[in-house]
Formats: sequence, C-alpha cells, structure tokens
Amino acid sequence: MSLTNMLVVRTQAPRVYKARESHYYQGKRYLLTVTEHTSPQKVVLKTKTYLDLYVKPGATTGQRHAVITEWYRQELKKSAGPLMDKWEKVIGRRAEDWQIKQMKTKWGSCNTDKKRILLNLELAKKPLICLEYIIVHELVHLLERYHNDRFLALMNEFMPQWKFYREELNRMPVSRGEWEY
Repeated sequence: MSLTNMLVVRTQAPRVYKARESHYYQGKRYLLTVTEHTSPQKVVLKTKTYLDLYVKPGATTGQRHAVITEWYRQELKKSAGPLMDKWEKVIGRRAEDWQIKQMKTKWGSCNTDKKRILLNLELAKKPLICLEYIIVHELVHLLERYHNDRFLALMNEFMPQWKFYREELNRMPVSRGEWEY
C-alpha cells in the first residue's frame, strides 16, 4: 500500500495581502483586514471571520508576507509543542529536536539518525488534526524508517483514522507550489 495517493488539489492564487483576501488558519478561512500604523507589526485573530494584519504605512507585499509568515510560525510552534509531547509519550519515542521549515515537497520529514523532525510551515493553515497526523507519522518513523507494512501497522495502531486525516490534509486548498503527502 502506498502513502502517496495522488489527488487533484485546489490551489489558491498567489497572496497579495490586501483587504478581504482569504487566508487560512487551522483549517478555517478568514478574510484579511489590513491596518497601517506605526506600532509594531503584528497579526491578530479577533473574530471567527477576520484575520487582522497591522503593518507600517507603505508596507510592501513582501513585508506583509513576512509578518504573516512569522505569525504562522509562532502559532504553529504553540500548537505543535503540546502535540509532540503527547505523541512522544504514546509512541514511546522522543525526537531530539523538531523544527518548523517552509518546505516545497513534504508536509514533514524525519531524520531517523539524528532523531530530528521537520514540520512544514504550511501546516499552520491546516486543521489541527492534520498537524497531529503529520506529527504521528514522523514520530512513527523513529520506530520504522520505511513506509512498509510495519510502518502502516504502527500507524493503524497509534492513529486508526490516519487515512481520513491524510485525505483531509490533501483536500484543503493549498498555496501554489504545494503538493501531497
């Protein structure tokens, strides 16, 4: 059985970070509001509908992107930390290190020799259960390096609905240049 079921994925147009543009966080769609001000730049999630971006007057698209990207990184760290702790105890293996990285071809990766896990920054945009699935998937690699029958059995043991979560992950709209897991 292969873990690389290919799906047709809906992609979003490139983001320009203007008012009423759609952005995703934890699987939910938000409309962006942009406020120019001289205080520190930030992103605030105030309601169930809007993601508020505060930037310096005249901020470029690249600068707006950088503010939102850093916000996604910090939010993903807050979400991933407790999930890593939880699943390391359940699986009985501990990652020596885990990091968040913008990756172009994978949702996550595991260096089994160094026991280091990388999580794709784009997971901040996906439902939390998708992040949890990727964490379990990568931690299981600390028990079994390859996507073989043993790996699949371990995934079924620790997270019986993992296939559903994988499908959910791949069903969500993604930024251009993203792919499947």
